Amino acid sequence: MKKCLPIIFAALLMVSALTGCAGQRNLALRNSSSEQNNAAVQNSEPAISQSVTSTNGTANASSAASTNASAAYEKLIAYKTEGYEKQSIADFNAALASTPDELTEFLAVVADVSSIISHDDENYVFFDTTIHFSSNELYCEHMGEELTFSMPLSKQSRPCDYLDEDGETVYGFNCFIEANVAYSVNAPKLITVAERDQALLTYKEEMQNYLNGLSEAEITGSDIKKMLTDKSVELANSLSTEKLKLSPCEIYLIDINDAGTEITPLYSRMIEEVEKGKISGILH
Repeated sequence: MKKCLPIIFAALLMVSALTGCAGQRNLALRNSSSEQNNAAVQNSEPAISQSVTSTNGTANASSAASTNASAAYEKLIAYKTEGYEKQSIADFNAALASTPDELTEFLAVVADVSSIISHDDENYVFFDTTIHFSSNELYCEHMGEELTFSMPLSKQSRPCDYLDEDGETVYGFNCFIEANVAYSVNAPKLITVAERDQALLTYKEEMQNYLNGLSEAEITGSDIKKMLTDKSVELANSLSTEKLKLSPCEIYLIDINDAGTEITPLYSRMIEEVEKGKISGILH
């Protein structure tokens, strides 16, 4: 049964990434391409698209997938009972899945809903916070892995006076950060769902607010990795309690581009200088 869980969970993470920072970064790549080729596109010939005739089999498969997604949605929303946020994490998570078989089925349902849910859905916050955090906790507990949550951050500025091919705003400056935050629930029977959700969301929101407050010059000319890590240390200390312990973030990707040109962060430039033997060490 354990062999099935990583596959389902990987699918869930992929969907989350496509709707989060990774999706935004793909949009930025399209934006930078639009900046470089905007004039050329206007004069290019329209592409010829090949028409595809749907077979009955394809239509039936699509209908079945839609039906499954709808059933999955109804199954998950049933956990949004009155006062659910006042339940302990132990009780709420146990209701979601208490056996390996139930966990496999639950993660598959979460993946189905994640693939169709939109940001304007009235239950989006419930799915994207409570269900997301709890499914991650159940999976990590079952697999014996460290408990972490993903924290994508982004800052875009200097909107251009034209849109890309999808009608989205093109930005001259784009900064995307990918990070993970480890945490531990030390008293699952004493901490409520609302307390858990609020702590993790506050961590994410305050980190995003901090990045938003930085200028382009500060992002490109300073050690942005160290600045963000230091801020996360401050937040981890202030938000941690005896029941929930948060750790500083671990940043594993920094993607910055200015008018389509990739910018190397200061931290990466310092590493390059060390490798070249120009400086003797890096400030951590």
